[in-house]
Amino acid sequence: MNSGSGTVDQPLEEATSVLVLARDSSDAEREGCAGFLAEQEVSNSKAICVTVSESPDSRLSLWQQHLDDEMPEEAIIVDAGSELPATSQAAASGAFPSLTLDTLPATVAPIDISTTVSRHLGRLEQADTPLLLCLHSLTGLLESWERDRVIALVTALNRQCAEIDVSSHHHMDPEAHTEETVEMFRPLYDVVYEYLPDHGWTVTASQDAEETPTFRDTVTPPGGVKKGDPEEPETIPIPYSFDQVLELLSAPRRRSLLYHLKDRSDAEVPLDDLVDRVYEREKAIPARTTPKSRDEVGVSLAHNHLPRLDDLGILSYETADNSVEYYANPALESVIQYVERLELG
Repeated sequence: MNSGSGTVDQPLEEATSVLVLARDSSDAEREGCAGFLAEQEVSNSKAICVTVSESPDSRLSLWQQHLDDEMPEEAIIVDAGSELPATSQAAASGAFPSLTLDTLPATVAPIDISTTVSRHLGRLEQADTPLLLCLHSLTGLLESWERDRVIALVTALNRQCAEIDVSSHHHMDPEAHTEETVEMFRPLYDVVYEYLPDHGWTVTASQDAEETPTFRDTVTPPGGVKKGDPEEPETIPIPYSFDQVLELLSAPRRRSLLYHLKDRSDAEVPLDDLVDRVYEREKAIPARTTPKSRDEVGVSLAHNHLPRLDDLGILSYETADNSVEYYANPALESVIQYVERLELG
């Protein structure tokens, strides 16, 4: 990571995803949001804002206060569970050339947010106009859902924004979370803008803003830690926390799946073949509960483990043709191999 001081109106080039760390509802946080929009010439852009803990009107009023007459050419506010009145004085003011309020149900789940944003982005990208995305906020999402589900949502959104060149920024209140939680989200973004009361905005950019940190990435390891060969490491670091790796390997069936994938010579495998191999592995492990049937294994892989591994970038699961492509990663595989030895001997 490269660090340096900066202002929020000086975003780094080639960054499609930005994490804004500032106390919720503070002047810095509000000015920061407007600063990103203004820098992107918002009047010539189409903008989507996902609100979680604020009402849609609160975000629209913020834009009005800080953007003057430079309103987005088209604005879409996705209310993802604020549970606040959806009526909008800002919308009624006529300040926005085109405004859509999309209110999701109270039972909203992360996949609903991802699907809704994808639908709007899919329509807007046809207009060949710069697209902006604001998510306010990760703190609100983490109050409702488990951390890994929010990470999966962020990964999916950032990946799509990178693919269609959307400039996106997500808000998080660092004071509302543990340092460990904040550190888990930093690597998911090209750039982190953090407001420090005594220093102002500090900018931290990834060394390669075009690569999204997932389990596909392998960090160049330090040498000199393996006996007999100072150039070869015993383990290879990966860009995720220790707790998340443990959570990944916590499910016995997911471990069996990963044990098999790391040993395959070919990256692509039909789902039916994968189900057979995992079913056979589970029946052969004495300490494991024997699976009820092959069909039961297939259902759990298709609807639980494969989608989760796809979200993390470990593999690609194509439901259309029921195929899986595994992305070999020495970093992750060193951990999997060690766990396999502990469990199976």
